[in-house]
Amino acid sequence: MKKLLLVLLVTINTIGGYTQTSQIKGKVFGDYFYNLKHHIPASENINGFKIRRFYFTFENQLTDNIKTRFRLDVKHANFGEKEKLRPFIKHAYLEWNNLIPRHILYLGISDANAFDNSQNYWGYRSVEKIIMDINDIAPSADMGLSLKGDLNKIIHHWITVFNGTGYGSSEMDKYKKFGYSLWVTPIKGMILEGYIDYEKQNPKTGTYEPAADYFHSTGYRTVKGFFGYQNSGITLGCEIFSRTNFQSGATDSSGTSKTDVSKAGFSLFSHFTIIKSKLKAFARYDYFDPNTDNKVYVDPDINGHKDEETLIIAGLDVTVQNAFHIMPNIIITGYRNENIDNDITARITFSYNYKTEKI
Repeated sequence: MKKLLLVLLVTINTIGGYTQTSQIKGKVFGDYFYNLKHHIPASENINGFKIRRFYFTFENQLTDNIKTRFRLDVKHANFGEKEKLRPFIKHAYLEWNNLIPRHILYLGISDANAFDNSQNYWGYRSVEKIIMDINDIAPSADMGLSLKGDLNKIIHHWITVFNGTGYGSSEMDKYKKFGYSLWVTPIKGMILEGYIDYEKQNPKTGTYEPAADYFHSTGYRTVKGFFGYQNSGITLGCEIFSRTNFQSGATDSSGTSKTDVSKAGFSLFSHFTIIKSKLKAFARYDYFDPNTDNKVYVDPDINGHKDEETLIIAGLDVTVQNAFHIMPNIIITGYRNENIDNDITARITFSYNYKTEKI
């Protein structure tokens, strides 16, 4: 079977009269989890093994400057949902390097620029998504065009024109999402980044669900800032954002008139080396307010004001082999509403990478 696969890949790579370079690689992570405490009684004491992500990536270097990527993503359904593991497309793009000097053009379903840098500094996607991802502020990938590059050795930027629906949906209306990220790297290991995006929406179609609160919005805008620093022993990160969904809230519980909904949050994280190449520790604190104005209703229910939430993550990262990690960790979710108890989940997370030799 292995020989058959190699023959097939070599045949594909030599179509067109020249030899191309290809590679298969990916990442797998999951965990054993146990809900020690949960504000929903039925969810307390549940436990199980779960694959949270299985990436299968095929990359093909067509020429010195042109590369393609195809990535499948697989994950288990939530606890209690009887559903088979089904793959879905996460990446499918062509990457053209130096079409514009010092820039890369992406065409297809590719990474979005809202939190890519901060996620790289966080470095523990295997443990949890970054704050803007976990709270559906922006998708991690989308369909469209993007241009990423260096203005000089210190100043870098990334402009995107996407459908705005994320990688899991086709376009639903005539509007596009425009995003721009600009960051500077004044010294080795340090980054200062600013980001903004905007998309007009048709509230009748409800294109982008995270832009829906009481109503579907007429448009949304996100602004964020990120600071990160890392060296061989420690990484520090701070991300803060504000999101406005225009005309998606109500001024009263009956929904007689519309108003804007503002969301805000910040995240502080760090990880540091205890034993070089063997043991690290990581910690993170998130604060998220899905509705910063208590006079605005965001849900048709009579108690339609959403309250703030906090997230605390702490754990250890044990390197078993270079590509294999075991990470015992604990996650605590807190709620401002005094009637809701904290959620506490203990997990043993595993993560490993795989790849073939380039062929």
